[in-house]
Amino acid sequence: MGKQRILLISLVGFLIFGLLLGGKVVYQKKWQDVSVLRQSQQIPGVVSAKVVNNNGVKELDVVTNKLTNLRQASLALQKLAGNVPIRFLDQNNDALKKVFGQMQFALQEGIAQGNFTEMEQKARDQAEKAGIQLELEIDNDAIYVVLNQGDAQLLEVIERRGQVKYLATEKQ
Repeated sequence: MGKQRILLISLVGFLIFGLLLGGKVVYQKKWQDVSVLRQSQQIPGVVSAKVVNNNGVKELDVVTNKLTNLRQASLALQKLAGNVPIRFLDQNNDALKKVFGQMQFALQEGIAQGNFTEMEQKARDQAEKAGIQLELEIDNDAIYVVLNQGDAQLLEVIERRGQVKYLATEKQ
């Protein structure tokens, strides 16, 4: 009789544990994801945001459409993401990627040497030569780069201190 009670209590304990664990997973998948999506859509230019698992690592994938203020949107998304890194999914094209790659020299030199006014001028010159509109902002943590050409847009947040709050942007 004693062994049956222990077995019954153990089974009930495992059942309760399973229900609690399942409830936690459902809560995270349904209500938290919906909350992040709803709050992210309040940010101008953000279509959607979703926490995804990418090779076992969580990230917040943010789909954008003609984002106008990358710095402001990034700061708002950081509050939603918590410690999860953010990846922007934009509508870039080959021309924008090429110009951004060429700007890397000026951007990285500006970060390394702290000569941000010269960095900005070099980046603007490269964008103008290619016929691309550049929006560039900076704060203590990052440089925010927005390149526009027609309907195409490239967004990139370059962290100045290697915090890994942002992942490389991808085309949606």
